[in-house]
Amino acid sequence: MITGMDVIRSVIVNGTRSPIIFTTGYTCRDAFSVRDAPNHLYMTGSMGMAPVIGVGVARHTPRTTIVVDGDGALLMNPAAMLVVRQYLPGNYLHVLLDNGRYESTGGQRTSSSLFDIPDIATAIGYPRCTRLREPAELGALPELVDRPRGPHLVYVRVGPRQHANDRGAPRVVVAPAANFRRFQDWLQNG
Repeated sequence: MITGMDVIRSVIVNGTRSPIIFTTGYTCRDAFSVRDAPNHLYMTGSMGMAPVIGVGVARHTPRTTIVVDGDGALLMNPAAMLVVRQYLPGNYLHVLLDNGRYESTGGQRTSSSLFDIPDIATAIGYPRCTRLREPAELGALPELVDRPRGPHLVYVRVGPRQHANDRGAPRVVVAPAANFRRFQDWLQNG
């Protein structure tokens, strides 16, 4: 099974020239622990808003804009997919990690098992949805980052964290305002 960290590492390695928006919780913490970079925007404390912010970024840059989202965050605000559909940014890659849990608040189950999220995205109007099931399929990410033909949802079912020490991902120590200014400067000058 693919792990969330496998996907996050692959996105970071392949997205060095792309703005990357990481949803709240362990997703942004894991990304920060892999590599902090000026092209990373960590959505600390804004659950469900990463896709909408990604649309805004994608509308103002020709670069592929990558949103790394989680099932809990997306289900908190599924209307975010309607905003994606409204603007249909061709340079938009929405990577959804579905572990079936709200991990950063104690591992409670989400309702993602009741829904086929790629089917919902297709019904809303995402032109493309890709499901990644095996670690070898992560090899598709470089091509998707180069040419997302978006908006494109990449759905990855990942396992929950396996070990207690996995829950120890460091908190993002870049203050939200400083993170935003750094990200904005990178977008304009990077």
